[in-house]
Amino acid sequence: MKLTDFKALSFDCYGTLIDWETGLWRSLQPLVERSRIDRETALTTYGLLEPEQEHETPTLPYRDILARV
Repeated sequence: MKLTDFKALSFDCYGTLIDWETGLWRSLQPLVERSRIDRETALTTYGLLEPEQEHETPTLPYRDILARV
């Protein structure tokens, strides 16, 4: 198989090319410092809340979903 055999290539950026968990964790620091929530709990909770927010506001830009969650 050669690269020229393809008309288009697609890449999953989040989690593959972009370490979004580290960026999200760093952004959450001001909120979680006082509560002493650990990284795994914070990211798991975010992972549960994000789809709920996306369902409630399907036309909201992703950056605004991040801010709300």
